[in-house]
This record gives sequence, C-alpha cells and structure tokens, in this order.
Amino acid sequence: MHNILGAILAGGQSRRMGRPDKFLLPYHGQSLLQRVIQIAQPQVETLVINANGDPQRLSEFQLLVVPDIWPEHQGPLAGIISVMSWAQNACPNASWLATFAADTPYFPEDCVANLQLHALQQSRQMVYASCGGQPHYTFAVWSTALLPDLQRQFAKGERSLHRFIHSCNSASVDFAGDSRWFFNFNSPADWRQTDAP
Repeated sequence: MHNILGAILAGGQSRRMGRPDKFLLPYHGQSLLQRVIQIAQPQVETLVINANGDPQRLSEFQLLVVPDIWPEHQGPLAGIISVMSWAQNACPNASWLATFAADTPYFPEDCVANLQLHALQQSRQMVYASCGGQPHYTFAVWSTALLPDLQRQFAKGERSLHRFIHSCNSASVDFAGDSRWFFNFNSPADWRQTDAP
C-alpha cells in the first residue's frame, strides 16, 4: 500500500436519492461516508475525498477534499482525472490510484490488495471489482500512467467510465462472498430496503 493513493468518489449530484450529498445520510449511528472511510483508509497510504461544493461541510472527516477541475458535474471520469492531476505534485510517488464509491458501506476490507495483486500479476493498468458477474467500475485500481490517455479521451468528449475502462488495458476481479459487498444506495427505495439508520 506504500504507493497507493485512495480517492472516495463523492462528486455526484444524488439526483435519484432526491437530496444532495446522499453520502451524509445516517447509517447505524454514523454517516455512509464515515463508514466508507473506515473501510477504505487502512487499504491505502493516503486517502482523499473527491467532492464538489463547499469543502467545509466535510471538515469533520479530516481528509483533504479534491474537487473536480471542471465546474460542471461531469461524472466519475472527471473525478479520477482531477485526483490524478492533483497527485502529480502532492503525491508524486503514488503509482496507483484506488477508487471507492461514497455510498457503498460493505465493500471488502481486502479489496485494494486483491485488485492490485491482479494488476501486477497480469500486467494490467486498470483492474475493477465485480461480484456475481456484475461489474462495479468505481471500485478499482488505476495506474497513474493512465493520466495522459484519460485526459486525451476526456478532451475528445468521453464521459463514460465503462467505455474508457474497456478501451484500456483492464481486467476485472470477481469477489465471491457477501451479496451486500458492493450494494450502493441510489434511491429512497434502496434506503427503505435496508435497516438504516
């Protein structure tokens, strides 16, 4: 983990949830985001939050907030490029970026280790998680060497995370186990199906 920078992707607008910052919703006595931080932080050397808007609303989490370079909400690719660009000066020794969704409170505690091991063994530049055949593209490790290609594709108008992933030297790792591992809260219906708060 000594060369892995972690980023919690929290730059979305939470439209389907019907309220901003769904990652601040309470979940068993803490926010969803705090739960994600607790699982993600031990897996990486440095952890930041990729989020837009006033960073002071996230001050209680005591993590650096890296906003998108672009003012409009342009999706997770924008967040990944923004964090990698920031890291060029702030974390120059980071050769990998691990990404996590901000609304997924049960992902595996060895997620990053398994993804990076596969990336190194298979000489992949990007490896993402899957579970039961379902891809979970925001749980991934990215070689920071991908930044120039990410920037080029983004400048050409690419905004699709999965299209970019399948265009680069990528692979997936299947996590067989708890069906909740990559469950994320997208809507009030998802929220009602759980035992939150």
